[in-house]
Formats: sequence, structure tokens, C-alpha cells
Amino acid sequence: MNPRRLVALAVLIVFGAGFALAQGPRRNVGGDIPLPPLPERDGGADLDVDDRFALSIDIEVVNVDVVVTDRNDNPISGLVKEDFRVFVDDGEQVVTNFSPTDTPLTVVIVIEFGDTFTYYYDDVIGPSAGFIQSLRENDWAAIISYDIRPQIVTDFTQNQNELFNGLRSLQFPGFRETSLYDAVGFALERMENIEGKKAIFLLSSGIDTFSKRNYGDMLRQAESSDTMIYPVGMGQSFFLFNEDRMGNLARMQMLQARNALQTLARVTGGTSFFPRFEGEYPGIYETVSIHLRNQYSLGFVPRGLEDDNDLREIRIEVNDVDVDGDGDLDELKIRHKKGFYNSIGE
Repeated sequence: MNPRRLVALAVLIVFGAGFALAQGPRRNVGGDIPLPPLPERDGGADLDVDDRFALSIDIEVVNVDVVVTDRNDNPISGLVKEDFRVFVDDGEQVVTNFSPTDTPLTVVIVIEFGDTFTYYYDDVIGPSAGFIQSLRENDWAAIISYDIRPQIVTDFTQNQNELFNGLRSLQFPGFRETSLYDAVGFALERMENIEGKKAIFLLSSGIDTFSKRNYGDMLRQAESSDTMIYPVGMGQSFFLFNEDRMGNLARMQMLQARNALQTLARVTGGTSFFPRFEGEYPGIYETVSIHLRNQYSLGFVPRGLEDDNDLREIRIEVNDVDVDGDGDLDELKIRHKKGFYNSIGE
């Protein structure tokens, strides 16, 4: 054989071996290596061949973040696992993981920045800056803006100055079209592999005119996510002062946009807000922050479900407690994501 070909073949073999090792362990690595002698059972009997191997099963735990409040929307702390019951399609599940979580937040601020209405500062920059100021030093945040497409303005950081600089870069909206569904999907994808408390703070009119995704695609993605979405409806004062002059089609579009934001909040366990006046925003920041920092994390392994990849409805019940100390049990309110797509049933 040609010496050059021999050298090339040797290089390929060495490179290939190095590449294979760099890929990390595989389940069947070492399968051809002779097994060591098997130990004997009591009485000298040999182990059965199947006893050489341990059965490994991947179990997927469904995690649900839960916010519990009293009738005045004040968060309730101090609950224990026994205070909760979890049902999937009316079948009760066993809560395997439970923790009251007070950990740093990871938040994506998603901003509609299109030339849609004339509410640039009051509905975009001011609210975004106020929410950033409500974050703590150990919280992580990123900013995504969207018009015809979503784009990262500031990537994840704990530095509030970097976030404020990102807001300052948003000066002149470029397009009238908006792609809400694509922006929400993009933000959810950014959150997929992040653990801990996470949320999307969404500043949007709720109107979508340009997305590649449709409404159903976005909703399915939100339903299967473990990220809570807190939409803040933009342009409410515009709608308030111009509703009487709107035609039926424009009025219907605004109502559909509102419904889209409310649905996103409901299926993910968040809350939607529709402020009409600037003075309402501080209360919104406080509510979102308090709710996110006073969650309970519940985990369960779905049982008794067919592996059909259908949406399964989650219902969580919480025991009533005496909140005000008057000796009577007070009814509590609970918020959580409403379902998950099952692909792991028994």
C-alpha cells in the first residue's frame, strides 16, 4: 500500500478514536469486555445470567410550581406536602417531590417594540425599567424585543445596568407588524434547560400579524413548558379613549388580543394585567415579584396514563387554613399550570 495512504489511514484511526472518546459514555460501551467471575450465592449456587445486569429505567417527573393566596391575593407560606393533593385527569397522583422555594429568579422580559400605537414610553420603557428595579442582586434577567421577529436585546445577566443599557437601545420602532407567537416561542425555548424559578414578563398588545407560528402552536408550547408567563397588556389607555370610535373589526381584534394574553397566563399559572394608568404599574411589579418568590414546587411521576402524547389536565387542591387567626378555616386560591403533554405513562 502507498505509504501516504498508510499515514492517512493511521491519522483517521487515531482521530476517530479520540472523537469517540470525546463524545462521552454510551450505554453499551464495554459490552464486549469479559465479565469478572460471578460471586456465588449462599449454598454455592451460581447467579442466574440475568442477575449480572441492573435494570435502569428513565422516570420523568412532572414539576409544577404553585402559588397559594388568600382571598385578598396575599401569598400563603408555611404549607407542607400533606396540604396538597394532585390530580391528573381526575386520577390522584402521589406527590414525590415537595419544597417551598425561595430561590433566585430567572426572568425574560419580552417587549413588543413595533410601530403599532403611540404608547412607546408609558407602555414599554417605563414598565420595563420598573420591573428591572424590582429584581434582586442574585436574580438573572434577559430582554427580548420583537416586531416582525424576536431578537435578544440583552442576554442573561445579573447586572441591572446592562439591562438598562439594553432598554436605552430601543429608540425608534422599525415596523408596524408584530410576531407575538414567535416571540413567546423563542423565549420559552431559551428557558427550556434552565432550572429553578423562571418566568416571562411579557409586555404586549396581544396582537400578532406576522408570526410563522400560529396561535395553537404557541399555546401548545406554553402548555408543555414549566415557565410561568405574566402578560401586561399594552395600549389599554389607547383602547379606553378610542373604543367608541373603533369599528367592529378593530374592537374585535382588541378583544381577541386580550383573550390571547389571558389564556397564556392561565395555562402557565401566571397572572395577566391590563393597566390603564401609569400608577398601576408599581403594584404589578410587586405582585409578580411576591408571587414568584412565594411558590411551592410539587413533583410527581404520572401514573395510570396511556402513552399517547395528549394534553393531560392538572388539578391541584390545597387544604383551607386559618389565615386570620379567628378560629375558622379560610378558603385559599391556588394558581399553577393547567396541564402537560404525556409521553411517559405506565
